[in-house]
Amino acid sequence: MKRELCSAGYGGQCPPDETYVRVYFLQQGSTIIEAVKFFGHYTAKGWLNPNGHRLKNWKRLAWTWIFNRQLFC
Repeated sequence: MKRELCSAGYGGQCPPDETYVRVYFLQQGSTIIEAVKFFGHYTAKGWLNPNGHRLKNWKRLAWTWIFNRQLFC
């Protein structure tokens, strides 16, 4: 079941493939440059949250990243 969710595009596959991140950012009206920054940032952090646990949904995190960039830039 979990494998089906990952392949269905719900964001549960962490770390995600960079291509999926780029597509998601473009779908949300952002840029590939922001997608690359996001991917690089969380790759460097090992795809862990501040508590040291593996992220469960990268799309939720990406949406927050995009929202904050649009709000503060």
